[in-house]
Amino acid sequence: MAAAAYVFITPTTQTLTEQTNQQTFSTRVEDSAMVTQPTDLYEEGERIENRSVYFTPLSPELTLTVNTSVPSGQPVTVRQQLELEVLGVRGGEPFYRSTRTVVNTSQEVTDGLATESASANISDVSTTLATLIEEVGNAGTFQLRLLLNVTYSTDAYQGSLQSTTPFVISGDSYYIDGTLESQQTESTTVTSQITQQPNPIEYGSLAVLGLLFLGLAGAVTQVKGRADPEELRTRIAHDQHAEWISRGQFPTDSEKQYISILTLEDLVDVAIDTNRRVIHDPQIDAYAVIDSSEIYYYALEDVEAGEWLEI
Repeated sequence: MAAAAYVFITPTTQTLTEQTNQQTFSTRVEDSAMVTQPTDLYEEGERIENRSVYFTPLSPELTLTVNTSVPSGQPVTVRQQLELEVLGVRGGEPFYRSTRTVVNTSQEVTDGLATESASANISDVSTTLATLIEEVGNAGTFQLRLLLNVTYSTDAYQGSLQSTTPFVISGDSYYIDGTLESQQTESTTVTSQITQQPNPIEYGSLAVLGLLFLGLAGAVTQVKGRADPEELRTRIAHDQHAEWISRGQFPTDSEKQYISILTLEDLVDVAIDTNRRVIHDPQIDAYAVIDSSEIYYYALEDVEAGEWLEI
């Protein structure tokens, strides 16, 4: 009853967490090149885009375009930086590094898109790389990478988008070995608390449970008034292990050996260990586990087995 009253006067408080004001920022680099002389592959003056390979004699300049998408309808400051890095390495450790800035702009946009294009002269890069390789010889190798770094700033969020990919120059050909892109979703975590009144079924069930406990307590008190502690313990053990106990009568085969067990709980343990049942003879209020050659028994009365089994 007290538990039901406590639930009734104590509402439940639930904490809810919600992600609000979600905004997505993304960036990607597109590549293209103009064909500067006639060839069997392309037409002179043709712009080829996002190709798996370009050829330096035909297209000595590579145009790189950074496109950054931001939430529209609000001012967003976007800085876009794209660099071509030359890295000298020996034994996994760098010994030389230089960068060539391709794109480096900062702008405020409100339409959701910041874009900037610039060209890198691959003929110059190839010539510089060849000079470095000749100077170093077999002492090291050189790697080229494109490094993209975009930062954004709104009234609610600030962050950055980064990506890198190898850039390969091999003889008269060059290509971007991968993609340059990145995406980030920002959100604001809002925590709120909701107070819920208790369910009548909940505290009603607790009230019934309380009454059952009170009734059980009264029943135990009545049993105590007319039974000694050993009898009470036996009754409780009988109820707890009822699935192992069956009603019946004990055999009076005098060839069997009778073994007295001190408590009903111990007798139930014997039944469990031997995978047998406990037989309860209500006429003499005694319990037994019957094995092939032994009878394990327990009785409340302090009597010899021969007396109540008439052996």
